[in-house]
Amino acid sequence: MKTYRIVAVIERHYYEARRNMDRIADMVYWPVLDIIVWGFFTIYLARGNRLQPGLVSFLLGAAILWGLFFSFQRDMAVGFLDELWSRNLINLFSTPLTVWEYLTGLILVNFLKAMVGLVAASLIAMAAYSFDIFPMLPKFMPYMANLVFFALSLGVMITGLIFRYTTKIQGLAWSFAGLLQPVSCVFYPIAALPRVLRGVAWMLPTAHSFEGMRSVLAGQGFSWFHFWWGAGLNAVYFVLAIGGFRWIFEAARRRGLLVKQE
Repeated sequence: MKTYRIVAVIERHYYEARRNMDRIADMVYWPVLDIIVWGFFTIYLARGNRLQPGLVSFLLGAAILWGLFFSFQRDMAVGFLDELWSRNLINLFSTPLTVWEYLTGLILVNFLKAMVGLVAASLIAMAAYSFDIFPMLPKFMPYMANLVFFALSLGVMITGLIFRYTTKIQGLAWSFAGLLQPVSCVFYPIAALPRVLRGVAWMLPTAHSFEGMRSVLAGQGFSWFHFWWGAGLNAVYFVLAIGGFRWIFEAARRRGLLVKQE
């Protein structure tokens, strides 16, 4: 891979974002909106004397980390959809740019965008609800890494499916993370799920990341069990996602589908 080609992909998205307020708003809109909604919910609980100790931290911390996961997964797929919407895909791959250089540039761009959303949501939580997540970030970092890695695997998988089925399935870019949210146990423990769904939750790195986060906030320390379980699952899903993407991309190129994307 050539570094200057990866930088070119980053610059392509930078120049677009600089002229497109939609791209800038997307970085902070949903993370901040989630914090505002859940912050008001915690205020409601407090006024009704239904607020258990630590519940504010659980809810707001979960909302911030879920925003990180959702935005990274969404933007991985939407970044590729941008090329389809602008009819730019054939221009990109008629150059020496390889698909792996393109994906690397896209990953770096979306990581920076996700960090902007994370910081914005954290600052709103601190200013409006006196919840300061920054001192806890060192212990959260391993769980956040698992969330980002899983979001990357999902983004690569969805991008591969878009390569194959084009914009007919573009709704997956926004909806797939939402489908996983109920069994990711963002705002409640795995034990709260019906027994039939607990097995599904145990197979998701997201569920282990949020279980670990709650362990830290409850003063029980860092859970190596949930971290390593999530990391192991991530390794499996990443290999499957990369393998599936490579197979779909090569098949599309052999059949000439790259010039027919719409």
